Amino acid sequence: MKRLLITIMVLCFAVSAVSAGLISFGFGAHALNTLPYNNDDPELGTAEDWQFGGEMRLGVLFAEGSVSGVYDASNDMITGLFTVGTSLSLFDLLHLGVGVGPAFAVTMADGEVDWAYMDGSGSAYPASDIGGVFDNGLIHYRAHGDMKLGRLSFGLTLQVPSDGYTMADNDVLELMPDWDNAKMGTSLLFWLF
Repeated sequence: MKRLLITIMVLCFAVSAVSAGLISFGFGAHALNTLPYNNDDPELGTAEDWQFGGEMRLGVLFAEGSVSGVYDASNDMITGLFTVGTSLSLFDLLHLGVGVGPAFAVTMADGEVDWAYMDGSGSAYPASDIGGVFDNGLIHYRAHGDMKLGRLSFGLTLQVPSDGYTMADNDVLELMPDWDNAKMGTSLLFWLF
């Protein structure tokens, strides 16, 4: 069984290295459904249930970093994720990736623009700098699948918060995904290279 898994992993990395370029960079629009995704009854909701923003991805071979954020009009802030992970591009047509990283917010109350970190309840707390966001932000898992047509790609994303894991309070038992609060999203990206 171990040999089969290792063979599959080596094959996936070889296909990724052959079919994709050394560096990829894309940016564009991102939309996120505020309703938790439910496998039994996947409801997309109405237009008011979606938040819109932007996304950027940078890939080097099979490593990938991304920043995605949406504007939350009810709280006058931008909420999003910084993620680092891996991706697989098959013949520059299908792009799959997974990542992990902290949730952040950029608050804009009273004309002030400040960093904040997001906890498990979705509340934002002020951070003195971006380092505080990485230390105290609730860790999320993110998966995406994109279909590329030339320089454009359209994809689906799934964001799943952990049970409460942060870098500052690194309780390993809180790394479990909180599937009840998973959120579905979409992205439309333009790839420079």
